[in-house]
Amino acid sequence: MVKVATEIPGELARQMDRIVRDGWFPDQDSIVREALHQFVDAKSFLGDSPRMLHRFGADALNDSKPDVALKFVTRAMSLLSAQESTDFTLYQALIELRVQILLVLDRTDDAITALEEAKEHLPNNPTIARWIEKLSKKD
Repeated sequence: MVKVATEIPGELARQMDRIVRDGWFPDQDSIVREALHQFVDAKSFLGDSPRMLHRFGADALNDSKPDVALKFVTRAMSLLSAQESTDFTLYQALIELRVQILLVLDRTDDAITALEEAKEHLPNNPTIARWIEKLSKKD
């Protein structure tokens, strides 16, 4: 383990305190570790980070390869679920991409199931709720 010392500007420290108070992280050290982890993952050329896999999935869908795109998204979600703390913005983006892929594959029921599962993790998310409402009206 490597110990790192850094100075954090006042406004950023206040934002970190708010995140801790809101219960997203147990302490500031956890925030810094998670931020560094996400930064390193985002810069990884191995392609086995949720953020990179999201990008690959979106590219595959744009290239009309929905089956390949779904594999990337499934792997990204698997990696994301194994992390100590969840990047909810990335989670939502992965869910939305997964739903789009499933709709292209004409698997509306699977898309609704994915949204219902996402609703358990993001119960008050208006985007997820709108997707569920939109797809439920199609039935």
